[in-house]
Amino acid sequence: MSDYDIKVNEIFNQTETDDIKQFLGSSQDYYLRSFKQITQGQKFSLNLSAALFGPLWAASRNVWSLFWLFLATDIIGLIAIFRSVWGQDLYPAASLSLGLFIFIICRLIGSFIANNLYYTLYTKWRITPSMLNGSNASRILKGCVLIVAIYPLTIYQFSASSVLKFFESFPTNRKINSTTADAIDAFVDWMTISFEDVFDSITWAIRGMLDFLELLFIGTPWPVISLLLILLAWKAAGWRVVGFTALALAYLGAFGFWDKAMSTMALVGASVFICLIIGAPLGVLAAKKPRFNRILNPILDLMQTMPSFVYLIPAIAFFSVGKPPAVLATVVFAMPPMIRLTTLGIQQVSPSVIEAMLAFGASPRQILFKAELPLATPSIMAGINQSIMMSLSMVVVAALIGAGGLGYDVLFSLQHLEAGKGLLSGLAIVLCAMILDRIIQGRHKRK
Repeated sequence: MSDYDIKVNEIFNQTETDDIKQFLGSSQDYYLRSFKQITQGQKFSLNLSAALFGPLWAASRNVWSLFWLFLATDIIGLIAIFRSVWGQDLYPAASLSLGLFIFIICRLIGSFIANNLYYTLYTKWRITPSMLNGSNASRILKGCVLIVAIYPLTIYQFSASSVLKFFESFPTNRKINSTTADAIDAFVDWMTISFEDVFDSITWAIRGMLDFLELLFIGTPWPVISLLLILLAWKAAGWRVVGFTALALAYLGAFGFWDKAMSTMALVGASVFICLIIGAPLGVLAAKKPRFNRILNPILDLMQTMPSFVYLIPAIAFFSVGKPPAVLATVVFAMPPMIRLTTLGIQQVSPSVIEAMLAFGASPRQILFKAELPLATPSIMAGINQSIMMSLSMVVVAALIGAGGLGYDVLFSLQHLEAGKGLLSGLAIVLCAMILDRIIQGRHKRK
């Protein structure tokens, strides 16, 4: 090695040492040696401080993954120890030696990997210097608070012969539940009576849309519908999707699912149309108004995480049973991805495009319709696709309130334990979803 190379290595090593010292803050000599050993291939070395102080050491050094590992293993060992001390009546198999063995062995294992985890944190710190480094008193305090909050109650719960009733169940009053439920029932009754005309008008509009779509899909001869779907598949996605669409339609017809599949398509079409005419404007508004977006996001989170069966309760309460309430329940379930993906598409439009249009005197309306919406079309199409998939996933649930279609066959098979019929009906729903998905995705890929 030349003198120049030696000098360069010395400068590099000095820079590395300075970085490590800046990262460590304290105990620099020990960790300099440990990090050097790690870079030389020695992955495991005993960290005595980690072995003695366990989670406190991990908290002080910001190695929180090791903190939670220490915390879990410590609690397991301490539970075994305390069961042998004061819970012998309830846990006769508890052993003090086993608890000590678990506690000590887990501490040793954690101390052997502590330096390696700490070195990994150092490498991340070099990439992101804003990360917390060194030993910090505030992190030690956080670790102490977590230990005091978790250790005693957890050990007491799982090791004591008898536990105070306060800790067995959350202290509450049953009247809270019943009173709140009664208030909600009264509010729903008031809404049903006060806005009966509004609900009837919505039901009438949705039923009219469904009647038109069912007339289109079911009233039109099946060869015509098949030909139109195959032509649409060819135009949008190519010959492979044409072949798949033809086979899927042949399956629906051969197994007697044609009318019910078309009825399901009508229900999905109505739901997606409503999702589009409501969700797309809301998505645009959310992209334009950050404050409205902050208000809308928790509502969308609620709509996406609420179990699908729960949507049937207000649907039945306000709109009785049948296909219109099934459509509305499906809309509530399937609309969030339409709104979110529309918002995302608008937000991802390059600011340079907007600036260029403003420079040429474009109005906000022109920017929206001639730049933002066209550029956001792939994201909006993905939102439509997701809404279609989620609408089809609600088919079986909607059958519980009289939606009919393929969902009814699946529900009937489930109630009568007819596995074969249920699987055939489920496959028909899958094929309907795949036909629509392949056509939409194929069109997007071609573009």
